[in-house]
Amino acid sequence: MNPYKHVHLLIEKAVSKGVRVYAKTKINGKILKENQTHLFTEAGQTVHAQTVIFATGYEAQEEVKDKNAVILSSYAIPTN
Repeated sequence: MNPYKHVHLLIEKAVSKGVRVYAKTKINGKILKENQTHLFTEAGQTVHAQTVIFATGYEAQEEVKDKNAVILSSYAIPTN
C-alpha cells in the first residue's frame, strides 16, 4: 500500500462529500465549544466549524484536551 496515495484518496473522498480542507494552515489559537469551533490561523484568518478533524496522528490526544472531544478512530500504516 502506498500510504501517501491512500491518504490523498481519503481526502479527495471527504472533499467530494463537502468537507473543506485547509492544508498547510498553521493554527495558533482555538476556542472549542459544544456546537461551534473557532480556529485562528497564523495568517490572521478565522475558521468557524461545527466539526473539526485534527489530522495529527497519535498527537491528537494531546491536541484536543476537551471533555467533549471524541477520537473516533486512528490509523497506523507500517511502511518500509
